Amino acid sequence: MRRLISVGLAAALLLVAVPVALGLLQGLSHSHGAAASSSLTCSVKPSCGEGEVAVFRMSSPANAHAQTAAGTTYANVVCCSGPAGLSTSCSGSHATVLRLWAADNAHAAQSSETSYTTEVCLSATDTAMNCQYGSSCGAGYACLATISGTTNAHVADCDGSDDYATKVCCAVGAAPPVGGIAELPAVSGTSAEEAGAPAEGSGWSAGNAAALAGVGAGAAVLIAIGGWYARRRWAR
Repeated sequence: MRRLISVGLAAALLLVAVPVALGLLQGLSHSHGAAASSSLTCSVKPSCGEGEVAVFRMSSPANAHAQTAAGTTYANVVCCSGPAGLSTSCSGSHATVLRLWAADNAHAAQSSETSYTTEVCLSATDTAMNCQYGSSCGAGYACLATISGTTNAHVADCDGSDDYATKVCCAVGAAPPVGGIAELPAVSGTSAEEAGAPAEGSGWSAGNAAALAGVGAGAAVLIAIGGWYARRRWAR
C-alpha cells in the first residue's frame, strides 16, 4: 500500500510540474519569435499608407534632391514600416539614415559627414535600428534609397532603374553587414548587446532561466521522493 501511495504521489507531481514548465517555455518561445520577426520594410511612393512612417522625400525617383519628411513640395516619399514604435526621432537610441545640407532642396551625405547638420533618422520603441551603406543590401536589410557619393550626393530610389551604386540599407537590431560596406554602421545610442545583455535573437532570457529552474526544482522533488522510498524499502 505504501509503495502505491509513493508511486502515485510521484506521478502526480510529475504530471503537474512538466506541463507547467513546458507551458512557460512554449510561451516564452512564442513571444520571443514574435519580437524577432518584426523586420523593416521600405519603399518610395507618392504617400505613406496606414502604419507607415515618412522618413524623407525626393524631388524625383532618380537624380534627385532630398527634403525632410516635414516638407510638402516633393511628391516622392520614402515610407517604412515594421517594428513597434517606428519613428524618425533623432534622440535616444537611433540610427542616422542620411544627413542633408538643408531641410529642403538639399544634397545628401552619409552619416559620418557632420558638416551636413540636418539628420534623417530611424528609431523604434523596443529595439535598436541599424543603417549602413554598400553596393547591396543583405538579408534583413531594407533599401531606403541610393546615393551618388559619400557627400554632396544626389539621391534615387531602389527600384533597379537609374539607381546609384551606393545603397542606403537599414535593419532592425544588429543585422549582418551589408555587401560592399562603404563605412562602419551608422548606429547611435547603446544597444543591449553593447551593454552586455543577451543579444536579440539569441533565444535566451531571464524567463527562460526561470522556466529551466522550475524544471530543475520539479526534478529534485521527484529524486527526493524516490530516495525516500528506496530507504524505506531497504530498511525493512
